[in-house]
Amino acid sequence: MRVRTPLAAMFLIFLSVHLVSLLLVPFYPSDYRAFENANDPVNPIIYIVMLLAMTGLILVLIRVGLGKVIKAIFVVAVAISTAVVALPVVYQVAPDLDLAFLLSIIIAVGLVAALLLKPEWYVVNSVGFVVGCGAAIILGLSLGILPVLILLVVLAVYDAISVYKTRHMIALAEGVVPLRLPVIFVVPKTKGFKMSDLDDKPITAENEDREAMFMGVGDAVIPAILTVSCFVFLPSSASGLGNANLLVALGAVVGSSVGFFLLMRYVLKGNPQAGLPLLNGGAILGFLAAYLLVFRDLSFGLF
Repeated sequence: MRVRTPLAAMFLIFLSVHLVSLLLVPFYPSDYRAFENANDPVNPIIYIVMLLAMTGLILVLIRVGLGKVIKAIFVVAVAISTAVVALPVVYQVAPDLDLAFLLSIIIAVGLVAALLLKPEWYVVNSVGFVVGCGAAIILGLSLGILPVLILLVVLAVYDAISVYKTRHMIALAEGVVPLRLPVIFVVPKTKGFKMSDLDDKPITAENEDREAMFMGVGDAVIPAILTVSCFVFLPSSASGLGNANLLVALGAVVGSSVGFFLLMRYVLKGNPQAGLPLLNGGAILGFLAAYLLVFRDLSFGLF
């Protein structure tokens, strides 16, 4: 029970990022995207360069002991991204742009205040979930099928290198998690767990010594981008079959879910693991299989 219940809870978080993103994406206008041409294969390269630059900056700040600067950067990013992500959804409830904008800002301020005043695991998870779903939706709208596949493959390779070879992703997690920032999902194994417990037993401790299970927010978000992209960019019908885009999107969800449980087999052995190779790989295989079954051609929505 000490392992199964947290594992089930972690999977529920992982699955919910995919499903909530799918549920909410129809509320977003088609031009609510980061790149003008969603099918440009250069787009994922731009994103990866930005990611590498931000990762390098944070590692430098960790090394020189400027944790407060890192926290300030994340807090501002959370506030802006939450307001941007909330606006289309709030507008459905309050169809007045000025009022929706005001309410979105209030929501963003509320989440940031909770993160600063009560940075316990459930607050960190909640903020990470909101920001993660928003990121999956925006990037899924911004990247067509081919750019998403490029992004997932490159990030899977990068994740493996950064965890097993350079190990700088582990250093990044060790430096950022104590700041109580929404970059990782935390599921306690015991009652009464507090984030302060990580001060004595860091996330890199042996599995049996850990007080909680951990998963990077990016591990849930990155494969979910493919889920959203399938729903947005694939045709809604195929050979008389309705909801074809949704079926293929769910195929990606099933594939990444299989990857999740394969990943957990290694995680439970105790050592930090790179999540994206299995998660992204599962999502891609699930997408390919579902596309073949639904559309019955080998274009895979790339042409």
